[in-house]
Amino acid sequence: MRIAIGGISHESSTFSTVPTTLRHFRERGWFTGDELLRQFTGTKSPLGAYIDAARDMAFEVVPTMTASAVPAGPVNREATETLTGQLANLLREARDSGPLDGVLLALHGAMVSEIDDDGESYILRAVREVVGPDLPVIVELDLHGNISDEMVRLATIAVAYDEYPHTDPYERGYECGLLMARVVRGGVKPTAVIVKIPMITPIQRQHSHTEPMLGVKRMIRELENIRGVLNISCLPGFPYADIPHTNFTVIVTTDNNPQQARDLADQIASHVWSLRDEFTPRPVAVDEAVRRAMTAPEGPIVLSDGSDNPGGGAPADGTVLLAALLRHGATRTALVPMVDPETVQQAIAAGVGETIQARIGAKTDNMHGDPLTVMATVRHITDGHFVHKGPMNTGVAVELGPTAVLEVEGEQGGMVQVVTTSLRYQPTDLEVLRSQGIEPTEQQILAVKSSVHYRAAFTPVAKEIIEVDTPGLTSPHLDQLEFQHLARPVYPFDPETTFP
Repeated sequence: MRIAIGGISHESSTFSTVPTTLRHFRERGWFTGDELLRQFTGTKSPLGAYIDAARDMAFEVVPTMTASAVPAGPVNREATETLTGQLANLLREARDSGPLDGVLLALHGAMVSEIDDDGESYILRAVREVVGPDLPVIVELDLHGNISDEMVRLATIAVAYDEYPHTDPYERGYECGLLMARVVRGGVKPTAVIVKIPMITPIQRQHSHTEPMLGVKRMIRELENIRGVLNISCLPGFPYADIPHTNFTVIVTTDNNPQQARDLADQIASHVWSLRDEFTPRPVAVDEAVRRAMTAPEGPIVLSDGSDNPGGGAPADGTVLLAALLRHGATRTALVPMVDPETVQQAIAAGVGETIQARIGAKTDNMHGDPLTVMATVRHITDGHFVHKGPMNTGVAVELGPTAVLEVEGEQGGMVQVVTTSLRYQPTDLEVLRSQGIEPTEQQILAVKSSVHYRAAFTPVAKEIIEVDTPGLTSPHLDQLEFQHLARPVYPFDPETTFP
C-alpha cells in the first residue's frame, strides 16, 4: 500500500485588502519531498498524523509538497497556479515511480483564489487529472471550510475538524489514514451526502466547547457510532468570504449507503437550523472591558480582540484596544501581536534598553483604528522563532520574523508590553509570550488578537475571558460587511429564510 501525502491550505477573506502571494506561502511554510517529512514527523499536525498512520498501518508514504499561508485576501493567480502545478507534478512523479494506492491531502475548505472562488475544487480537479476518477483521495478540512458540492464529489472522503479551537487536526488526520486503509484494504465504498444550510455564523459563536456547537458536536459523535457510518463532518464555515457557497455545511459519509447518509445529514441540518438564533455573539464595549480587566481582583484577564484576528485575515495591527489600555493606565499588561515591521526595525536600530518615539500600528487599512504615536522602551529583541508546546500544533515551528517587545508608556503611570512582530500570527500558544521574555501568568491583562483559537492555551491560565467589541475585518457584527455574492436568502441577513 503506497499513499501520497501533501496539501495546500489557505483561509481567504474576500474583505482583506492584502492579496495572498507566493511570498506569504514561503514565509509560513512550503516544503517538498523529504523536507516535508523532516518538518512534520513527530508533530501534532495533519501531515504528522498521516506519517504516524503509515507507520502504524504499515503503508508507505510518498511525500509530495505542502504549503500554507496566514489567512489574508484571495490567493493570487501566480500562487494558485504554481502551488497546484507543483502538487500535480509531484503526484505524477509518485504515480510514475510505482503503484499508487491513494492520496491523503491536508486542505482547508475556505481557499478563494483569483482563478476560482472554490479553491479546493480547483486543486482537486488538478489532482484528479493526474490520478484519475477512481483512486481514493481523502482530504482533511478545517471546520471553517465553505464547501461546494463539487468538492465533495471530487474527494473520496472529506473529514473536517470537530474542535474549535482546532485541537484535533492530528486526530482527524489519523482518522483519514485509518479510512484510507479501510478503503484500499477493506473494500469500504464511501458514499457522501452534503447538505448546505442557508445560514452564516460569526466565528466567535462557533466555539465547540460551549453551546450551541457543543451540543451539535455531541450529536455528531453519537451518530458516528451507527453501523455503516464512516464520518460525519459539520462545518459552520468561514463568514468572511463573500462567495456563493459560504454557509453552514453538513457532510455525511457512509459505506455504500447513500440513503443512510441522506437521512443523517438531513437530521443534523434540521437540528442546526433550529439553533440559528443561538449563534449571536455579545462582545463587551472596549472601555468597559478594559475597566473590568484592570479592577479584577486577580489576573490574568484575557481580552480577546477578535475583530483584528490574523487567523481570519485581519492585519493584526489594530490600535483601538491598545489605545484604551494606555488611556486607562493599564499595568502588568501584555498585548500580542502588533504586526508592524517598520517599528520593529526602528527598535532594532535603537537597541535593547533604549527609548524610542514610534508611530505604531494601523498601517494596513482604515478598519482597525489610527496609528498611535507613543514613547516606548525596547525591552527584548529576537528573531521571532519558537515552537508550539501547547495543545494546538504541538511541535510545529513558528516564525514571527524579527520581533521586538516594546514597553509602551500610558497615562496615569501605565505601561503595556507590546509584542511587535514582522509577520502575522494568531496567538494560539503561550510560547508566543514566553519566547519573548514575558511570563503570561504574571500579567494582570493579556490582550490577544484572536477570536477563539487563543482559548486552547490561554483558558488554563485565565481567571476570566472577555470578548471585546473592537472594530475590524473579523468583527462578529457581520451586518457591517458589504456582502454581494452570497447565495440568498440566507439567515440572519434574510430573517424570513426557511429550511429545509
